[in-house]
Amino acid sequence: MSNLLHIRESLASRISLWVVIYVVVILTISAYVGDYFLMKLIREVQEHGLLHAITVRRLSLALTMVSIITLIVLTGQLRRLIHRLIAPLTEFTQAVDEIAQGNLQATLPTIHSKDEMQRLHHSFCIMQQSLAHQMEELKQVNEAKGRIEGELQAACDIQQSMLPKVYVPTTNGDYLDIYGQLISAKDVGGDLYDFFISNGKLFFCIGDVSGKGVPAALVMAMTLSQFRNVVSYEDDIEKVIQSLNDTRCEGNETVMFVTFFAGVLDLNTGLLRYCNAGHNKPFIMNDSITELPAKPDLPLGVSDETVFVVREYTLPTDTTLFLYTDGLTEAMNAQRKLFGRERLKDQLNIKTSCKQLIEGMTQAVHQFVGDAPQSDDLTMMSIHWKRIRD
Repeated sequence: MSNLLHIRESLASRISLWVVIYVVVILTISAYVGDYFLMKLIREVQEHGLLHAITVRRLSLALTMVSIITLIVLTGQLRRLIHRLIAPLTEFTQAVDEIAQGNLQATLPTIHSKDEMQRLHHSFCIMQQSLAHQMEELKQVNEAKGRIEGELQAACDIQQSMLPKVYVPTTNGDYLDIYGQLISAKDVGGDLYDFFISNGKLFFCIGDVSGKGVPAALVMAMTLSQFRNVVSYEDDIEKVIQSLNDTRCEGNETVMFVTFFAGVLDLNTGLLRYCNAGHNKPFIMNDSITELPAKPDLPLGVSDETVFVVREYTLPTDTTLFLYTDGLTEAMNAQRKLFGRERLKDQLNIKTSCKQLIEGMTQAVHQFVGDAPQSDDLTMMSIHWKRIRD
């Protein structure tokens, strides 16, 4: 822009100079010719008489016509000069308009003069090359971004497919209701939950991997897969947790840990055996709302020498167990206030099915947070043990 202003000022100065010179020349010639012919006419009348003076006057008129023609020629030359100075700038304007409309291959006008227009031509050439290079880089970045987004969406779909389907076999439907949900803060997250029934027992877990994004999602997938693998042949929850911790500690160069809660519920008796590896305590809901006695041990992956305590609790008939990750209580609104445990407990007072409970909790969080971005993965699981089997 500074170059354009400089060139415009330079052209304006040149044109002004030529106009001044033109006016001065015309006025000088007019004054000189007028004085000359006036004095000559007076002398001719005095010396040779009126007839001779008329002849001389005709000659003067002819010379005047020659002068007028000369002035017309000079005017034409001045116009050509102005056009020659302005034409390249006009062509530059047209080329710049094409570039602005996206045609980065627009041809710039050729400049032969070694003046400001040549410098402008050089500047525009550099700008044109730079814009073309930046557009190519931007195209490559957008293509790479599109591939990454596609891969992340595929990873999200795979992660969601790893979670259990919300389904309770009809043979257990009169005794058990269960529902879980994971909402990632990013395309993929580090939270996990799982549940399945085997040999009259409900095996379940919920966890939260330190960190977010793809690394946390990989640890989540490994932890979830290992839980299912170990539980397939081992129903002692202490050995299950110990096996998961040993694997997580082995080669843990990234120092990523997992808060983890796992339990086994005997559907015939209501006896619950569980371990808490640094996770939030679940809530128990029947006649009142209390926390399950579950003093947390160290999370998985912190130390291979950790001893995990197995606890037991017999669920009364018609009792709901609510498990969650800290993305629930630490959900933050635009004023940086947390959802908190009190709002959580208020929402737990509503007597509904497991699915309706979690959907209502999700809606309450969204209403509280408003337009603020989700800061952490939000995972919840609700288990309602209805009654002892006949």
